[in-house]
Amino acid sequence: MLANTADGGAPPPVAAATSGGSMEPYGSSKWPDPDPPRPHYLPAVPRPPDPPPTREPIKHSSIAAIVFLLGILGLVCAGAYFSGELQQFMSGSSAAQSQPARPGLVPFGQRQDPLPGLEEADAPLGTPAPLNRTSGSYKFLAVKEDGTPLAYSPCRPIHYVVNSDLAPPSWQPLVDEAIRRASVATGLRFIYDGPTSEVPSTNRSGYQPDRYGDRWAPVLIAWSTPEQVPRLTGQTVGLGGSSSIGLSNGYKAYVTGTVSLDAPQFAGIVDTSSGEEVGVAVIMHELGHLLGLDHVDDPRQLMFGEASWVREYAAGDRTGLAQLGMGPCSKDF
Repeated sequence: MLANTADGGAPPPVAAATSGGSMEPYGSSKWPDPDPPRPHYLPAVPRPPDPPPTREPIKHSSIAAIVFLLGILGLVCAGAYFSGELQQFMSGSSAAQSQPARPGLVPFGQRQDPLPGLEEADAPLGTPAPLNRTSGSYKFLAVKEDGTPLAYSPCRPIHYVVNSDLAPPSWQPLVDEAIRRASVATGLRFIYDGPTSEVPSTNRSGYQPDRYGDRWAPVLIAWSTPEQVPRLTGQTVGLGGSSSIGLSNGYKAYVTGTVSLDAPQFAGIVDTSSGEEVGVAVIMHELGHLLGLDHVDDPRQLMFGEASWVREYAAGDRTGLAQLGMGPCSKDF
C-alpha cells in the first residue's frame, strides 16, 4: 500500500538559506540576488509576466488510441466479471478461490452433478420409530472418519423408480409394503416417481439428466436376470447398494442406489402359499443394504446373510436402521 505523504510547509524563501548554522544574505557569493537593485535614477521597470504554458492539441490518432485501449479494458473486465474472477478479486476471499466451482456455475448439459440442495429441507423430514428393544446385532456397509455410518440425508426424500418388465403381476403391493416398513424404521421419506425402462448396471451413473432431469438419478428397483446382472448367478435372489458423494468439507452421503431382484427366482418364491410375505421380506432385506446395512451373523435378524424364517426387521436391524435415518443434512450436494 502506498503511504500518504504530507508537504512540510512552503519551501524556504530564495532570500536566505541555512548553511552550517549561519545565514547567508542577499548578494553573497553563495546566494546571489536574483534581481539586483537598480540605480535610483532609472525607473523601476517591472518584469513582464511569464507567458502561460501552452499545450499541443491532442491529435485525432491519440484520441482513437485512447478509445481503443478503453474498449479493450472494458472487454477484459467484462470477461473477468462473468467468469467470477472479478468478484473473487473484489471480495478478497482466498478460501473461495481455492474451492472448486459449485455444480450450479456450469451450464446445464455440461455438469457432472446436479444443482446442489434440491429438495433439501432445514430439518429431517421424519424420525425413526421408537425402539422397544435395542440390539448390537447390526453392521454398517461403510463408516465415516467420525465413526458414524454413511447414510442418506434425512432432510430430502429418496425418490425411486421401478422397472417391472420381468416382475410378477403382484409386484406393486410388495414393493409398497417393503418401502413403508423401511421408512418407518428409518424415518426417511420415499417418493415413487413411476415406471422406468432403465435396467441395472454395474457402472450406473448417479446423474442422468437426459432420463431423469437435473437431479440425482432416483433409486432403481428392477427385476432382472443373471444375464443382465451376473452377480445374481446361483442362489442370490437380490442385490442392493448405493452410491455416495464426498465433498471437500468432509461431508459424505448416499445419493442413489439400485435394488436388483432375480426375476425367475422371485417368481418361484411368490407362487408359494406364503410367497408374498417372503417376497416382501426379500425386498426389505435389499432395502436394508440400499440404506447402508451389511450382513450379520445373527440368524434372528432379517439382515442375516442366508435364507431364514425372519419376515420383519428385528431388534438389531431396527437399531441400525434408526441410526441410518439420523445422518447429517447438507444443501451442498
